Amino acid sequence: MSILLLCIAAAVAAPAPAPAAAPAPPRVEELRIPFPEYDGGLTPYSFELGYPLVTLIYDTLMLRDVRGMPRPWLARTVQRSEDGRRLTVQLRDDARWHDGRQLTAADVVFTFDLLARRPQPRFTPQLIDLQRVRATGRLTVAFDLRRPSLGFEDQPLADVPIVPRHLWRDLPAGRRAPSGLAVGSGPYRLTRASRSGGYVLTANARYFRGPPRVQRVRVPFIGDADETFEALKQRRIDMVPLSLPRENAVDLDRSLGIAVRRGPWYVGTALVLNTRRAPFDDPALRRAVSQALDLRLIVRNVAPAEPALRGFVHPRSRWRADTQVHEPDPEAARRALAALDPPPIRLLSPENDPVRSEAARQVALALRRAGATVSVVDRSPDQLSRAIGEDGATPDFDAAVTSTTPLVSRDPNYLRAMFGSDPQTATLNVTGYRSDEFDAAAQRVAGARVPGVRRRAITEELRLLAAAAPAIPLFFSQGAFAFRNEIYGGWAFVRGTGIFDKRSFLAATPPARPGAPAATTVIEEEGDGGLDVVNVISLVLLGGLVVLAVYALLQRRRS
Repeated sequence: MSILLLCIAAAVAAPAPAPAAAPAPPRVEELRIPFPEYDGGLTPYSFELGYPLVTLIYDTLMLRDVRGMPRPWLARTVQRSEDGRRLTVQLRDDARWHDGRQLTAADVVFTFDLLARRPQPRFTPQLIDLQRVRATGRLTVAFDLRRPSLGFEDQPLADVPIVPRHLWRDLPAGRRAPSGLAVGSGPYRLTRASRSGGYVLTANARYFRGPPRVQRVRVPFIGDADETFEALKQRRIDMVPLSLPRENAVDLDRSLGIAVRRGPWYVGTALVLNTRRAPFDDPALRRAVSQALDLRLIVRNVAPAEPALRGFVHPRSRWRADTQVHEPDPEAARRALAALDPPPIRLLSPENDPVRSEAARQVALALRRAGATVSVVDRSPDQLSRAIGEDGATPDFDAAVTSTTPLVSRDPNYLRAMFGSDPQTATLNVTGYRSDEFDAAAQRVAGARVPGVRRRAITEELRLLAAAAPAIPLFFSQGAFAFRNEIYGGWAFVRGTGIFDKRSFLAATPPARPGAPAATTVIEEEGDGGLDVVNVISLVLLGGLVVLAVYALLQRRRS
């Protein structure tokens, strides 16, 4: 073997130095995590806000890792056909329901059929590209798709909780869930659910990913945000499951024993416009409103955040737009508003949300500077929800500042639910926007077979929304989550979601069963364009060895 090949072989074979592993946090008996209010029985059909709690009780076929990429969870493997239209899921054989029964392909098929028969606002829109689901073996499920739908591994596979068929199959038509406490396959069992006493979740010692590191999660109800932060400082709770406003984050950073973990958060804030009636049935007026808004200025005056210059998809998402789609032009906005002469605009704002309330006031200031007459009207969460037409209510608003779902940044296929024209699938379309051009772009997003083509189609989709402006995304808040570090410090920040995730309660590497194959998937994780230190060192060493080997080989040939 030549010196060159020997050097390359030695460099490749030599193990890279492993970074020092952080010590595992000790197991704790109880964590107290507040929640705003009672949220039903925490089943996939009886929650509104408590999805993180639901995922402690139930499992999904895949689960997002800390970089936000879907990885096998209940699935052992997930494979796509060559044309991209069939996904075959091989389930683990060690997943059990809390009552001891094995979780099988029949449960998975039942869950997806149930969501198709009984629409659920979050999950059913994710099935728009699912043509058929069937069991091809006791632990094997085949998903046949109408088009490749490259986001299917994330939504629905990493988002839809699987329910036990033997408890749900005889559910009466008027019932939202079986009687009794929720039964799932997750790391925690729901052992108490009371409007007055809160929730108690107890560790599932036989969980297939290993026993949780926290034995019990107690969930008291605290409805006010300021009271929640005060309870943390007074040691009445151990973690805050919502992102902190700037002033609270600074205050808590200075508090003894409280840590704040920050990272990208996919929950956004947007200005939504009612395109069903005047004045915002006029696209020219909507564009003028968009041009009046300097998103960077709004962010500077509201909170640490990422301005939504690339539209509804977070700039750290793997599906982000290729270029900026929002272009402010205050002078053009002033000319347009002067020509259009719109009537006074009522801008609805959530009264219990300081970040979005301030965002509404900043929007109103920008529009007033452009010549519009705007009044900000605070509404309770229920009043605001009804006004913009959520849950079947009749819309009655001009404009409103609301939150946007993080699901769009996970998989922009979800934009069809927000802006599509089909009433069967556009279940979140509060603006009333209809566009054949947008629908065609959404079809191209769903039908793309490679990520690059899909990202370009998504950019086109976001450009259309920016031009038509049925809603103007304003910013994505920075995720800042506080916890008492001396009680428990094992929190994992999942990109886009934060720290309230089941990965935070489990060992980083689940115990392997003897002879069990590792979970695999055909999905390749997309990098951030950087290399970690170990890889850089390895490449430098390898490059140096190659240079030396080439030099030695040339010298030998000269002699």
